[in-house]
Amino acid sequence: MVIEKGAKKRIFVETEYLGANVSCINTKKGLVLIDSPFLPEDAKAWAELIRERTGRDIAFQINTDHHFDHVMGNDFLTDKIICHSTAAKGIKFLRDKKELKNIIRASFPDILDSIETEIDDLRIPSPHITFDRKLTLDMGDATIILEFVGGHSPGTILVYLPEDRVVFTGDNVEGQFPYFGQGQFYVWKDILKKILSMDIELVVPGHGQVGGKEMVERYLSFFQNMEEEVKNFKLQGVTIEQMVQKSKTIHFFPVDETSDEVQDPSWLEQQYRFAAKQILASTGSSTQK
Repeated sequence: MVIEKGAKKRIFVETEYLGANVSCINTKKGLVLIDSPFLPEDAKAWAELIRERTGRDIAFQINTDHHFDHVMGNDFLTDKIICHSTAAKGIKFLRDKKELKNIIRASFPDILDSIETEIDDLRIPSPHITFDRKLTLDMGDATIILEFVGGHSPGTILVYLPEDRVVFTGDNVEGQFPYFGQGQFYVWKDILKKILSMDIELVVPGHGQVGGKEMVERYLSFFQNMEEEVKNFKLQGVTIEQMVQKSKTIHFFPVDETSDEVQDPSWLEQQYRFAAKQILASTGSSTQK
């Protein structure tokens, strides 16, 4: 479903593609896209849809991080890509098609065979613009502020439209259990507090449905619950492997069996281990197994 929001209904968000949410901001100076569809067929459909709806060309493609489900569709949209300087290094890594296929296989094992040929032909464009701390785009009738925050990944950014009071959080806010493989638990927790302090009306998450600050509050509650749970387990002398089995927080997010992105139990357990180790390290108990 495409959601329209903001001045002259200039913001479009697609939440139904496999992979990350993708967005389009329709400005006087052209379209500014945020993240791109993972599947080639979805990227092509997205390109056609936004051009039909707006009659404008793409000015920029912003990637909120370097992960494959945010950047693989860039090739079908534009070379004018903007991302954080660290994310640019991750995008370069994805040009190794063997590694890219391994990453996709780990997340979507049933999908790879159907798109393998397209991956072989896929071009992963180098970013056109990179930045380290903050970048502001003056698009005539829209101010778009890109800010490095980290958290979910070493190169994750927030995208903020002050006129519309909209924030695009990337994967720092989702409707599902977080990927902690490159995450920094306490940095991430602080980012959620930062988002709650912002003057915003609409929150566009990296995955899941669009909402308001209540989404961020719920995600922060998850982080707080997990931190408290792990620290309590530590006091009881529970090992990380025992934590995984005893945890209630691991079931914090409801499972939608009809979704194409159902999280595998073994994947959830691994993410819990990643986060638990960081929480224990903060207490001086990182050696627990």
